[in-house]
Amino acid sequence: MKKILLEGTLKLVIGGIIIGVLHKYDSLLAVLLFLKIIHSIYKAKKNNTYSIIFIIGMIFTGLIGLLTEYIGTEYGHWQYHEVNTQLPNWLFFAWVGAFVLMYGIEAKINLNYPNLTNKNKQLLVLFMAFFFPSLGEMIAINLGTWTYYWPYQILNLPLLAFFGLTVIHYLIHATLTLMSKKLNITDIVFNPMLLESIKIKQTTR
Repeated sequence: MKKILLEGTLKLVIGGIIIGVLHKYDSLLAVLLFLKIIHSIYKAKKNNTYSIIFIIGMIFTGLIGLLTEYIGTEYGHWQYHEVNTQLPNWLFFAWVGAFVLMYGIEAKINLNYPNLTNKNKQLLVLFMAFFFPSLGEMIAINLGTWTYYWPYQILNLPLLAFFGLTVIHYLIHATLTLMSKKLNITDIVFNPMLLESIKIKQTTR
C-alpha cells in the first residue's frame, strides 16, 4: 500500500508543480489538464475500472470546486494571480484532476488489498481527503498561483483550508458511495460489489 500511496504522491507533486509553473498561461494549462483527464478516462475504461459514477464524480467535484472557489474569491478570502478573470480557466479541471488522482489510488488499493476492513477503508479515505488536496495546494501556492488571506498558515496554507478541503473531499466521497449503493451501480471505489470479477477480467487481458 505504501508504494501505491507514494506513487500517488509523486503524481500529485508533479501536477502541483505544473500548475504552479504554468498558471500564468491560463488557457494552455486548462487544455493540458483536460487532455490528462481524457487520458485518465481512457485508462480507467481500458483497465475495467470505469463506471458512470466515476464520470458523475468528476463533474460533481468540478462543480463543487468552482462553487467553493467563487464564494471564496468573491468574499476576498483568497485571490488568484496573473489571470484576467475572477477564476482561472484551468480551475475546474484541477478539481477534477484531484478527484481522478484519489480515485485511481483507492482503486489500486481496493484491487490489491480486497480484505481491508470498512474501518480501515474509511480511515484511508479520510487520510487521502486531508493529505493530497492540501499538499497540492501548498505546492501551487508557493509557486505563486494564488494567496489565502486567512490567518494561522502552514507553508501559506491556512488551517481553515486544511479543514475545508478535507471536509469537501470526504463528503464528495460519501455522497458518491451512497449514490452508487442506492442506484445499485458497481464501482471499484464507491461500491465494489463485483471486485473479484473485475480482478479476473483484468488478469485475462
